[in-house]
Amino acid sequence: MPDPINSTEAVGASQAEHEAEIARRDEEILRLRDLLITRDAELGQVRGQLKIIEDHSERMARLVARIPIPGLAWVASAILRVLQVSGR
Repeated sequence: MPDPINSTEAVGASQAEHEAEIARRDEEILRLRDLLITRDAELGQVRGQLKIIEDHSERMARLVARIPIPGLAWVASAILRVLQVSGR
């Protein structure tokens, strides 16, 4: 009676199972890579939007600093600071 562990059929089946597992893993790696690329693109877009908002806030702060009315400048500065903190 041949030993099933050492038979060519057992080795062949094992090889086929290994190849199927490698194929499944390759598919999963590609899926995860695509997700990572998508997330990276989304992150870049959000960073760009944040930079635009920060630039606008900076311009507003410079304009507020030029306002000759001390009380109004202080209120506007406080509002901008609150908006900057809540936006981050």
